[in-house]
Amino acid sequence: MKLPVLFIVAGALMVVGGVLALANPFAASIAVTTLVGIFLLIGGVGQMWAAYSTPEDDHRIWHGILGLLSLILGVMLMANPLAGTLSLTLIVGLLFLLNGVGRMIVALRLRDARYYWLLLISGALSLVIGFLVLANIATAATWLLGFLLGIQLMAEGAVLVALGMFARRG
Repeated sequence: MKLPVLFIVAGALMVVGGVLALANPFAASIAVTTLVGIFLLIGGVGQMWAAYSTPEDDHRIWHGILGLLSLILGVMLMANPLAGTLSLTLIVGLLFLLNGVGRMIVALRLRDARYYWLLLISGALSLVIGFLVLANIATAATWLLGFLLGIQLMAEGAVLVALGMFARRG
């Protein structure tokens, strides 16, 4: 299969996955939490292996500690994905807040720039979203991660389809 066709097929599958995630954001949120748990387990195993297999490494203890923490977090997320979804939603809310504050600080430092208002409005919107997520954390946990996954899959899928179409022409 040629690369442009592969892009188009992969993109179309991602768009379908995004639509499915938006159709059932709660199930998609649980799936996201489970996948994060799996990735933490894999990362933890890798870190533990790095700590074990490199006795001469000065950072061996840190590899071991980080590996153990990753393993514990991965097991916790997989053992109770509903609680994990709540935790991940809390992190997403905090990230929106921090991102908003950061953008607003940059905007205030660039008052003379043409895009000052865009940064300021973008930062304010991120702050509002962060506050809304954190103020309604229990409700947001049931749909936010799945919703964000759906939007991301649809956007990435659309880009891949467009890249495949452009590559076929060129």
